[in-house]
Order: sequence, then structure tokens, then C-alpha cells
Amino acid sequence: MTRKHTILIVDDARHNRTALREILNDNYIVLEAENGQNALAVLEEKYQAVTVIILDLIMPDMSGLELLEIFHKDVRYQNIPVIAMLRGINDEIECKCLEYGAWDFMRKPYDPMIVRFRVKNVIERSQMRVDDELKYRAEYDVLTGILNKSKFFYNTRNMLNIFGTEDFVFIRIDIEKFQLINSFFGMDEGDNLLKYMADYLQNVEKEYRYITYGRIEADIFAVCFSYENEKEITDFVKKFTNQMEKYPLDFDITPFFGIYLVKNRDLSINEMYDKANLASKNCKGNYIQNYFFYTKEMSEEIIKEQHIINNMKNALKNEEFVLYLQPKYELQRNSIAGAEVLVRWITADGRMISPGEFIPVFERNGFILKLDQYVWEKTCQLLAGWRDEGRKIFPVSVNISRVSLYNPKIVDVICGLTEKYNIPPEWLQLELTESAYTGNPKAIKEMMEQLQKKGFSILMDDFGSGYSSLNVLKDIAVDVLKIDMKFLDGSGDDGRSENILASVVRMAKWLNMPVVAEGAERKEQVSFLHSIGCEYVQGFYFARPMPVKEYEKLLYEQPYFKDDETRRTSNDTNAIWTANMQMEMIFSNMMQAAAIYEYSDGNIEVVRVNDAYFDMFGYHDTDRVHKEIEGSIDHVDRERFMDTFAQVVENQSTAECEVKRFLESGREIWIKLRLKYINRVGERHIIFGCIDDITVQREMDNELAKYRLALMEEEVNEKTMLVVDDMEINRASLESIFETDYRILQAGDGEEALRILEEQNYKVDMILLDLMMPGMNGQTFMQERKNDPRILNIPVVIITADDTTEQQVLTMELGASDYIVKPFIPEIVTRRVQNVWDSTRRKKEVLQEHQK
Repeated sequence: MTRKHTILIVDDARHNRTALREILNDNYIVLEAENGQNALAVLEEKYQAVTVIILDLIMPDMSGLELLEIFHKDVRYQNIPVIAMLRGINDEIECKCLEYGAWDFMRKPYDPMIVRFRVKNVIERSQMRVDDELKYRAEYDVLTGILNKSKFFYNTRNMLNIFGTEDFVFIRIDIEKFQLINSFFGMDEGDNLLKYMADYLQNVEKEYRYITYGRIEADIFAVCFSYENEKEITDFVKKFTNQMEKYPLDFDITPFFGIYLVKNRDLSINEMYDKANLASKNCKGNYIQNYFFYTKEMSEEIIKEQHIINNMKNALKNEEFVLYLQPKYELQRNSIAGAEVLVRWITADGRMISPGEFIPVFERNGFILKLDQYVWEKTCQLLAGWRDEGRKIFPVSVNISRVSLYNPKIVDVICGLTEKYNIPPEWLQLELTESAYTGNPKAIKEMMEQLQKKGFSILMDDFGSGYSSLNVLKDIAVDVLKIDMKFLDGSGDDGRSENILASVVRMAKWLNMPVVAEGAERKEQVSFLHSIGCEYVQGFYFARPMPVKEYEKLLYEQPYFKDDETRRTSNDTNAIWTANMQMEMIFSNMMQAAAIYEYSDGNIEVVRVNDAYFDMFGYHDTDRVHKEIEGSIDHVDRERFMDTFAQVVENQSTAECEVKRFLESGREIWIKLRLKYINRVGERHIIFGCIDDITVQREMDNELAKYRLALMEEEVNEKTMLVVDDMEINRASLESIFETDYRILQAGDGEEALRILEEQNYKVDMILLDLMMPGMNGQTFMQERKNDPRILNIPVVIITADDTTEQQVLTMELGASDYIVKPFIPEIVTRRVQNVWDSTRRKKEVLQEHQK
């Protein structure tokens, strides 16, 4: 048996309540309230049962309008439809009612058919809203508007089942250190970033034949799409990463991607997600690559990692982490000048676990914070012990992990330890890697400056391993450079690696900055370091990392390294390492394409280019480079290209431009050219230029522009309304009300309306129809409509100046969905038409579900 809906009638007049109860009693449960206070008391007890409120606006003590305002502000009552009862026409009151959330109106005296019609209409709309909301929340993520985890898994399973011959990839996406965004900028900013990610996925959806995507939880998203080659997958990763870099926030936003190629469709979607999740774990702490493909070895690695995690806390508690020291030697004296503190994990059974195994795990799970502070404190204890024993103190350096660099209290922690053990800051040196600095340069710069003011020395470890080494030295005050001897590994006979290393040492000397070369393992390497003037060295050739006792014995009993041959080599330095040669090496080996130009009388000549320039443009012949400069630029951009050079010369400053140019192969690319004025030689001006390939960015901008245009076209074609009225002023008025939501067609009478419908192939979503017109009037048109199945289901709203009960009955007899009254009040007209649109849509959905 169908449950009856409950109607609450609020009216101070008993005869009005009685009349309405008699009209509605057969189909509804009717509750009554004689005033506003009585209505609130009924709702307080039964608001969950009430389906519709019929409210008289004119009542003593508390008016219906006041009561409607209370409903509007109380979340318990906001979703209960309210039909306001009016006496006559009062546009101002009707607008106020709509502002406070009224759904519809009825006028006294009541016509039973109209009353039942209005009540039935608002109940259907209310049910549709609730159904839509429940269905939406069951399938979509409320914050971002894309699929939630369960619906995404469901749709992905169906997609894989249906398109069994396609190759699919499953990708898990999250943001590195997303929790820091919430902490630093607030939850709202974090939510905005999540919506930004979801919007991007929605925007690129059309680029893929078959695709599903959704938000799993927090900052974790997933996407599954078909592909033909792996380049499509890496292109997706690169484009997504580039899009995140454009997000307007002063924070390094890096997405991580775990990629599983769907080879076994028998796996559940949850298992596919787990494999992608395993792959994504490899991104943590990896500052070179932000995506990884799943391999079987990852499952084995996770077991090993879990063993480390299970034992790490007890290992720290039991002091299984032991300090090792590797001496640093001053090359000119071959004597120990200090040491680097390293850590080894020696288990209770004497087994040693390599730092390469546990350090990455600790960096991913955050335990490195505790290990760092443990090592720092043990080092301070060691220094204090040497001091108390009266020994000569040589400085030692400790490492600051990438994770610890994000600790806002790191300065207080380090200073607190030196104060606790009464250690001078110059005894404890601090090492950080260049790649760690590039992750959050602003915050790290401020932290380093604070530590330097306290008296600590900062060592830049692995200098040259990143892509912006020179920028690092420009932006942050570093005291010592540490260069890994991997520069010399596998080098050929051309000496390029040696030249780069020599250039860096020479540059450091210009900056009055000592250099430590670490990883020296062979005599010839040490000889080379002597020859280029490197001050300090660290490596297996001199000493391996060793326990504290061995280091103490070496330091205080044998501080000098005996190697006369090495000392003799230092005197064999030849004079080829001039500053000009060093600059030549730096220029030639820059990773960015660069060129030196001469400009004179409007002519440009390429004087020199580096290797990256050859690689970018595909040249193999130097002569070809010198001859091609102007001819290689697209004719549309050539004037702007020439003007940029002229501007640099005129202002003797910098300038940049973006132009299209042709490669040696004939292919077109977009480049960004940055120019800087260097000097003048006679009548020729020397200009230095750096070139970036921005083709991908330009192509993406073009695609976005096409996409926006497509969206605009879709919006234009979204819904169509036919306005039928012999008065042009009425048609114009209605067009101004609805033109933002509908494509408007106009007809002066019924015959013209039928002709337009035929021309539009009857693809019209709504008809507004005046009854009184010359030629074919509205009533005749409605008779034609009843006999034509092609237009029978197009909803019609009657335009009339008559608001009597007889007119309303006539409207329903003609088969219209509703009516609007002249003169038009935009708020009321819009609400009435929207009611009809919503009701029509709901009926179509019900019919479709029934047909299924």
C-alpha cells in the first residue's frame, strides 16, 4: 500500500482550513495549525513526516511571511516545499516569498482541481530533488564532483569487461606532502587544489577513447584509460604534472603516479589499485622521477620494507643505530681536517643493514626525523666527550635529510642540542643535498640563514647533480661545496668530465668557497684533484667509513696520509686551466640550449652555440648554423624576432620573445628566446641567448582554447524555447528573461509556430504560448498539438492576462503544463517555467526506468 504524504495547513481562518482539508483529505494526511506558533510546535514534533506546507500569508501575531523566513533559516525545514496562499495579485509579496524559499502559490477562493494540481506538482519536484541528491551522493564525490571510489571501481570493472580487446592502464595519483598544504595554507586551499585536479581530469576526458576516473580519498585520485603505446601514458603524466605547476600557490606541488598496466583482467579493481599504489611508493623521496610502473619486484620489496618498519622503533630504543665516521683530508698537507658522520644499523644478532635499504624507507614514513635527531645528539655527545678528554677538536658534519628540512623547528632543535652539550657551532657542520634545496628553496634559504647567523657552516652535498646548481649558489649562502667524483666515472678520452670538474673548482675559488671532493677511490683521481687546486678530499682511497674508536685512533695516532707520489704530483700542474677555458667548458656543457650572437645594423649572426643547441635544432654542421638564423624563423614572427634583438641593443639590457621556427628536418616548433646584452666590440654588439622549447605548452594552450570554444557551442545548443505571441514587445521581454538558459525562437501566431517546429525537426524543449492571437490562436494551436504526436510531449506554458479560476481550469483542459500572467515578473515567470521543466524531466526519467 502506498504511503500517504502529510500536508500541514497553516491558516488562522477555520473555514479555509476546512475547505482545504476536504479537498485533500482523500489522498493525504492533513495536519492543521491556526497560527505561526502552533505551526512551529507541530513541526518541532513531526517535521520529518511533513511533505508539504500550505501557508496563509496574512495571519495575526506572526504573519505567514515571518514564518516563511523562519523556515528558510532552519536547516530542518529548508527542504519542505511551501505553497503560499495569496489574496489577489501582489508582485512585491510574491517576490519576497520566492526569496524565502516558497515553491509555488495558490489564490483564494480555492479551486479543488488547482489545489490538487499544485500539491501534486511540488511533491513530485521534492521527491525528484531528494532522489537526485541521494543518487549523487552514492556515486559522486561531493567536494570535486567526480566519481567516488565505489562508483569509479564499478564503472572501471564494466569498462574492462565490455572492451576486452583494448589495452588499459590503471594510474594512482596523489600529491607529495599534501598535508603540508593543509597545514600551511588551510583546509580550504587544500580543497581548492583537489577541485583543480578533478577539473583537469574532466577537461582531458575527451582525449581518450575509453576512460574512467574518480577520487579515492583525501588527495588520492585514480584514472583508467585505454592506450596504444606507453608514450600515451607518459604524456598523460607530463601534462598532468605541468598543469599542477600552474596552480597559483607558493608551494612546490608535485603529483606522484603509480602505474599498473592491466595485463590480468581477472584481478579485482581493488587489486589493480593496490599494484598502482605499490608503484607510487617508489616516488616518495625520488626527486628525479615522479612516476613508476608496477613490477613484480615491488611486491617483494614491500615485504622487505615492512620488516624494516616493524623493527625500526625497537632498533632506535636499543641504540642499534651506530655512528660511523669517514675522514676528510686536506690535500696540500695530506692531513685529517675533520669527518662526515654516517649511520649504520647493526642488529642484535650482529647483522648490518645498509643505509641504502633503510634510509629511503625512513624518509617515506617520516621516521627519518627521529633518526636525524638521534644522530645529531649522539654526535654532540661525541664532541663533548672529546672536549672533556682534552683532545684537539676537528669539526664533523652531519646530514640533514630532506624530510627534516621541512621541520619548521629545525633551527631550535639543532641550537638546543649544541647548547645542551655546550658545543661551539663551528664544531658541528651541516650538510644538505642540492636536490633537497630545490624542493622548497624559499623556506630552506631562510632556515640556512638563521643557522649561519648562529655560527654553523653549511655544506652543499652532491653539488652539480641537479639542474640549477648555479642558481642554488646565487640564491643561498653556502660555505662549502661537496662534489661527487662520479663526474669522472666512465669518462672517455675527450676530457669533458675533467674539464667540468675543473670549472666548478675554479668557480668556487672565485667565490672564496672551499671544495670537498668525495668518492675519491683511485690515485689518478687524487692526482687530478691536486692539479686543479681542490682543497679537501674524502673517499676510500684515503679511508673508508669507520667506527668511532677506529677514527679516534687514526685521528690522534696517524693524522697524516703518507703518499709521496701524490704530493709530488701536485707540483706538476700545467697552465692550461685558464679562466677563459673554464668559461668555455661551462658554456659548452650547459644543459640548456644557448648561443652567442653578434648584432650590427639590423643583421644577426650566430657566433657560437653549445651542444644543447645542436641537439634541440638537429644540426650537424656548424656552417649551417651560422647561415640559417633569420630564414629559420616563421615569416609571421620574424619582425618580432628582429625587434627583440634591437630592443636588447638599444637598452643594453634583457628581453625575450616567443616565436615559431623550423628545425633542420623541417618540423615546426615554438621556442622562447631570452636575450642578455654582453658587450660591444667596434660596431658589433655581443648578445647571449638561452632557448627553451615551449611547443608542448603552446599545443596545450591551443587545445584548451578549442575546448573552451566547444563548451561555448554546447552551451548555445543546450535547450531551445519557442515563444509564440503576436506582440513583439512580449516576445522580446520573454527572450530577455530566458536567453541565458535557452536558445530562443519566436513566432507571431500558431501557423508560424508549426512551421518553425517542422524546420527545427521538432527539437524544441519548451513552448510559451499566447492564447489570444490573430490568425491561428493559442487554443487552435493546442488542438493541433493534441493530434500531432511529434509535438504532443513538448511542454507548453500558456501566456495570459487572466488569472481567474476559470482561466486556470481552461489551461489544464487544453493540456498545458502551467501558465504565466502578464505583465511578466521575471522571478515568478522563471520559477513557473523551471517547475514545468523539472517535472517534465522527472517524468522522462521515470518512463525510461520503467522501460528498462
